[in-house]
Amino acid sequence: MDKGRQGEKSKVVIDASVAVKWIIPGEPWEAQARALKEKIASMKVEAYAPPLLLYEVASVILKSVSAGILKLSDGIEALKAMEHLGLNIQTTSWNDLAEILTIAAATKLTVYDAAYLHLSKRMKAKLITADSKLKKRGESVTATILLKDLGNEIF
Repeated sequence: MDKGRQGEKSKVVIDASVAVKWIIPGEPWEAQARALKEKIASMKVEAYAPPLLLYEVASVILKSVSAGILKLSDGIEALKAMEHLGLNIQTTSWNDLAEILTIAAATKLTVYDAAYLHLSKRMKAKLITADSKLKKRGESVTATILLKDLGNEIF
């Protein structure tokens, strides 16, 4: 991450494709996701996300429960634990939404994906995603890193 001035923490925006890897076992790039989670939990990295992340993560948990991958009680506990991780959920205004819509139209991505790009740009933070399409199309908007390419040297 771009650390800026000396002593300043790295800032990142994470999307749901990263956050679910903290909860769902056996996901690709789980080791990179867990290493990032530890950096966030230990406050070595400032991490941000739009409110949308909450709903997307809960939705993936529900699908995992339905598929027999997770127990509902484990999913509920995971959601409660996420509150104490140190992930900063940023509000979205109507003006933000207008900008998000513009980004979605320009990149041919969903409004949901564009919300992460917008926040990354607004916070001057790199977006970390496991979604290669989002990374490729989002690079014209903000700096993006694929989770699989995340290494300790970035921090």
